[in-house]
Amino acid sequence: MRLRDSSLTRVKPLFDFIDADEEKLNRLLGLFKNNTQSITKNSIIKIGYGDNEITIPPSKSLSIWMLLNLNYLNKVKNYGVENIDSETFRKRKLLFSGDGALKDEAIRLIQMKSDLSARDWFIFEGKTHPDIFIETTDSIFVGEAKRTEKDITNKTKWLSQRDQLIRHIDSLLDQSKTICSFYILDRGEYSKGLFKERMKLYLEMDYFRDNLRHRNEQLIERAMKSFIGYIFWDDISDHFNISFPDKISDVT
Repeated sequence: MRLRDSSLTRVKPLFDFIDADEEKLNRLLGLFKNNTQSITKNSIIKIGYGDNEITIPPSKSLSIWMLLNLNYLNKVKNYGVENIDSETFRKRKLLFSGDGALKDEAIRLIQMKSDLSARDWFIFEGKTHPDIFIETTDSIFVGEAKRTEKDITNKTKWLSQRDQLIRHIDSLLDQSKTICSFYILDRGEYSKGLFKERMKLYLEMDYFRDNLRHRNEQLIERAMKSFIGYIFWDDISDHFNISFPDKISDVT
């Protein structure tokens, strides 16, 4: 675990302080210049962060698209399987060898499942873990928190173009609630230039298209419009007049 892990030294202290208080949450959300959503009294269903992060299974449309576009996926040693004597290895080897009947079976199994949280032989993207997850009666907020990281996460084992925040958004596109996505960043890392350039990507439809090849234009636009921007940890500290621990050892 990193000495200055953002989850333990930033996210957890912040949301422990907020303590599911709607007024504090709205003050936090008000720092995002593009946010138009507010949290009404008694509307919170769940909040996930720190040790209680919410996990969200991948969309069925993504899982099916990956099966239909195996040649687009990264080449992964032993098809991502540790035990080459396993049923998963055998079936994945057949899949990548062009076994059409097995591919049809995989698609049928995906369509039948209520969710895709299990590590099955036909699943090539697992659950996503937002650093911050807030669900209300009409909205879902998902956020990524960065502190010492030098860059965003923009790939997975199987996909070379798969942005982490867009993964979170994608996993929510099949439900009707308003989605709001965001970053909380370290100003020092941002000032070095890379994060500044990365944040511009969330204003580009082509970037979302590249990450959501399995989605139609309407849903891609919805995904892009969910992005409410980014703020900095020191702005939060000043706004709430709170101090964050520097290292994990400083956490009380």
